[in-house]
Amino acid sequence: MTRDMVLVGASGYGRTYLAEIAALEASGAVRLAGVCDVRPLDGEGRRLAGDRPFDTDLGRLLDRVRPDIGIVATPIHTHLPLARQVLGAGAHLLVEKPPLPTADDWRELVALGRSAGRACQTGFQSLGSRAAARLRALMADGTLGRIRGIGGHGAWSRPDGYYRRAAWAGRREVDGVPVVDGALTNPFAHMVATALFLDNSTGWDDVSGIELELLRARDIQADDTSCVRLRTGRGTVVSAAVTLCAEVTSDPVLLVHGTRGRAALHYTKDVLFLDGVREEHGTTTPLRNLLDHLDDDRVPLQSALADCGGFMRVLDAVRTAPDPRPIAPAWLRRSGSGDEARVLVVGVEAAVAASAEHLSTFAESGAPWALAPVSRS
Repeated sequence: MTRDMVLVGASGYGRTYLAEIAALEASGAVRLAGVCDVRPLDGEGRRLAGDRPFDTDLGRLLDRVRPDIGIVATPIHTHLPLARQVLGAGAHLLVEKPPLPTADDWRELVALGRSAGRACQTGFQSLGSRAAARLRALMADGTLGRIRGIGGHGAWSRPDGYYRRAAWAGRREVDGVPVVDGALTNPFAHMVATALFLDNSTGWDDVSGIELELLRARDIQADDTSCVRLRTGRGTVVSAAVTLCAEVTSDPVLLVHGTRGRAALHYTKDVLFLDGVREEHGTTTPLRNLLDHLDDDRVPLQSALADCGGFMRVLDAVRTAPDPRPIAPAWLRRSGSGDEARVLVVGVEAAVAASAEHLSTFAESGAPWALAPVSRS
């Protein structure tokens, strides 16, 4: 069955969806019914979209076309009003991660989807990884023994241009509206969501005892160097330590510490190491999975919006936490120039790795620029 779809947001990560839709359309699985964006499409966007209807207003576009699926890939704080319109038009929904900026928004959208009887998928691409699915199964069947904890670490670098690209970048709020564009909740949102998925602890009530270290090297509202540690209802300690200010970048990794084995999941590459032995696996995108689910409801959604409760609890803890604390200038240095200029935190790569290895906070690991974490319920 060919399904019509509308894409809302065709730049940024939305461009990835536009390219995927074009590929699926070539196979006859979908038809692009229209594109909505606040800015005109560039050359590549026009090539991918072809002569399909384009509008800067989603309401007008939905008056012209009645899609089966609406994809919302716009800034975080615009997700709820746009998703409301998609569901109101009778379409199924795919909303890019992080799904909503507040827990109340998430609850409202979950309720709207249920009331409308429509599938609501979240764009957590890492949850379609068969490497993650295999690791989850190994944890559940006891292959790794008792799970002592899951520790994540990620060291990326973002230049000045990253924060200049949009008015909401690096912001906790815009004009009083929550955005929550921090390192933990946006660039490394997959780390938090995937760790909870591995532990089968994706519900709101599955997460407690959240400790946060929210720091910033830049003069921004949001965190760019952060650590979260929590405990799940299964008793598993989960930590994630990340930075956007690394001098030496590396793939984000989730370490699973078991009493009979150890695993390392490189979730951006669908690679799993079991006690040092490498396995490569494939992945299914959120859109492909949504299409399979609509064709056969025995196929579960891999990242259903309703199953984002644990992640949303962490996000809401970040949103309501005190403002990130600035890292002292003595531990910072700058490199590059113009839009490619970067702020680097001295020793941050070792600090995030130590946190994942020992399930510790930055302060416990002895990072000299860290302070005691803030606990959240």
